[in-house]
Amino acid sequence: MTNAEHKIVGEAACALLVQRREVTVSALAAELTRMAEAETDTTRIRQIGDARQWLMNYRSAEVHDNRSRSALRGMSRQTDSVRIPATEGSKNR
Repeated sequence: MTNAEHKIVGEAACALLVQRREVTVSALAAELTRMAEAETDTTRIRQIGDARQWLMNYRSAEVHDNRSRSALRGMSRQTDSVRIPATEGSKNR
């Protein structure tokens, strides 16, 4: 995965968090698809596609389990999702 693809997956994750949605592999894949559909730059569309393909390969059972070294290692800890801890004083406890 290239640095550009890391950033694109991060953008998708941020978009989900802003929408207060859970960040899962399937939600990221759907957001990447939405991003690609809204994009007009062909280079960026290719990068989004590459990022989505990497994400789907991560989810594939045929791929060797590299979760301990993966950029998505936090997702493997809690049933394929990343949870943002509440800040002090937050009412959502």
